[in-house]
Amino acid sequence: MKKFVTSLFLSSLLFSLVLFVPAFASAQENVTEKPEWEVPAEIYNILRERAGMTVYTHTHKPVDFNNMKYGFTNIYEQTPNYIIARPHNTKDYMLVSKDGFYAAYTSKEKGAAVDAENGSMLWRTLRNYAFEDIWDEDNQYGYFHFGQPKAADLVGDVFLNEDFLIPEGTTVYEFAVSDFDWYKQLPVDLLKVGETNVFSRWGSVNGVELDEEARYHMRGVLFLTSGGTPKLSYDPGRLHWKLENLLYPAFIDVRKDHWARENITWSFRTGLIQGFPDGRFQPLSLLKESDFTVIAAKYFGFKPGATYGHRAQQYYDFLKPYNLPLKGYANDTAKNGIVTRGQLAQVIAASQGAAYGPYSAVGFMYKNNLSSGTTGAKTFEDYHFNEPLTRAQISAFFQRMEAAGMTTLK
Repeated sequence: MKKFVTSLFLSSLLFSLVLFVPAFASAQENVTEKPEWEVPAEIYNILRERAGMTVYTHTHKPVDFNNMKYGFTNIYEQTPNYIIARPHNTKDYMLVSKDGFYAAYTSKEKGAAVDAENGSMLWRTLRNYAFEDIWDEDNQYGYFHFGQPKAADLVGDVFLNEDFLIPEGTTVYEFAVSDFDWYKQLPVDLLKVGETNVFSRWGSVNGVELDEEARYHMRGVLFLTSGGTPKLSYDPGRLHWKLENLLYPAFIDVRKDHWARENITWSFRTGLIQGFPDGRFQPLSLLKESDFTVIAAKYFGFKPGATYGHRAQQYYDFLKPYNLPLKGYANDTAKNGIVTRGQLAQVIAASQGAAYGPYSAVGFMYKNNLSSGTTGAKTFEDYHFNEPLTRAQISAFFQRMEAAGMTTLK
């Protein structure tokens, strides 16, 4: 009898390994101390520019690319620092760094359309290439969607004749069906937030008939949300990932105890400020007005097109209708001037429709907790209005703006 029970246990364990990722995904949520994985800025940039759904871990063990490359179907890029390739049995991607960072990811175009029926080929691919190291307690793994960085959950299942409820206040970022390597985006407006949503495996969503191609391929449903796990009418154990970005860009000139490290990480992750090819961030470097203008326009959602005139001209043209106090709208010499803390305060105040004279702008910064001055005195003199602005400081100011909800121009 004991032998039978042991055999039954091993069979059950093997079944959960093959099919049900969340048995292990839940372990990530219970980790008391979250890992912090530093990766080179160039590695992070690759994922930010190319990756959709990503499963990753860091073994901290050097990798021999010469031995590893024979395990791939295709190798797309290989440098002394990393390799990007296609693993066997999938059309997705694997990125491996020389110091033991592993990331399996879909393309940004494919998004969250992973293989729901088998749990996730991404997770299985990661496990196969990181080997037993992925099970070490110091090498937890995580999930993140680089294409939709504000998403907090990825939920999916393959049996579509069931109902589920999306909680009130939940933002749905992406909604897709998948069948192995095939995927198709469905209109988000088919979903009813806060109401029961009915999926039919025969080709309708909330009573809306899908086109013939979607009906033919429809096997799994996946969607990304801003948080609040959907309440399903059945066990949602097939696929549920909590998404969190535990990756930090490793800049050689930003120590872990640097006062603006979190701000610098935020600005780099969001794409507002880039690092330098030599691996430095240069936190003390001063900003030209053109650099500041590029950052501000990006922060307020400007998507640049083809460059014309000065490299920053299109960014100035985007901001010009809002009459922000910039000097270089039509003056390339002024574009090269150094930005001060005072000019930043005036631009921020003006961007929110507030008075932006010197004293009014500084008062706006204090009132909205965007600054406490240099000593905490919160006087005009303590703000150091004419002091040049550094790359570290601007990272902090814009992250505070986001925290204050100042994300649109007024």
